[in-house]
Amino acid sequence: MTDAPDRQPPPCHCIACGRELEALLLPRIATAVRDVDLATDIAAVTVCCDDLPGGDDGWLRLDPPRPPASLPSLTIFCAPRVFVERHPGGPVSPAPPVWEPAPAPRSEEVFDPDRFSPGETNAFLHHQLAFAADLLHGRLLPDLVPVAQAEALAAAWDVVIDGRLQRLGLPGYDQARRRARFSRLFSSAGVLLPGHWQIFQSLWDGGLVTQADVLGAVRHLPRL
Repeated sequence: MTDAPDRQPPPCHCIACGRELEALLLPRIATAVRDVDLATDIAAVTVCCDDLPGGDDGWLRLDPPRPPASLPSLTIFCAPRVFVERHPGGPVSPAPPVWEPAPAPRSEEVFDPDRFSPGETNAFLHHQLAFAADLLHGRLLPDLVPVAQAEALAAAWDVVIDGRLQRLGLPGYDQARRRARFSRLFSSAGVLLPGHWQIFQSLWDGGLVTQADVLGAVRHLPRL
């Protein structure tokens, strides 16, 4: 996406991140906000570092406008581990849908600046902010999602988002990581067949774009 020269990012903040991590995150948050077209849709973005149990993803909270602001504010809750080098081969649990409350944090993690990964950080921020943009722009309507399909839609939409980011030339999680998580979630009822991988590829390539299309596809996946 092309940045308008007069488009300024909203204020960006960090909570419980520590000064070293905050200095690394703030410019990257501002860049990601512009990249995913959120600069004029949100009043502020805050990253709050909690040790969320399960998974290596984040949880979003959109707060309604508070005067004098006329736009909602976004908070991204995550563990500091999303900003460091990834341990290869470790299990990754499917993340809860972003519209569901997260469990209470367990304990505070200590950030190790020597392990900071610009690539992991940029992928995480762009993915989370693109998810927020889909919610704000009406591409994702969680109130219309049956409870039984919420987890499946969230996993499929992760694929949609990162495939879109790749096509736009923006940071995001790569196809191999999304494919691995997709397999772990949907292969619980048996081995995935070629038709199921065709659904994954359609999600990644942009062949399934709308929420209705994605829901229609995941109904055919074995977990459901």
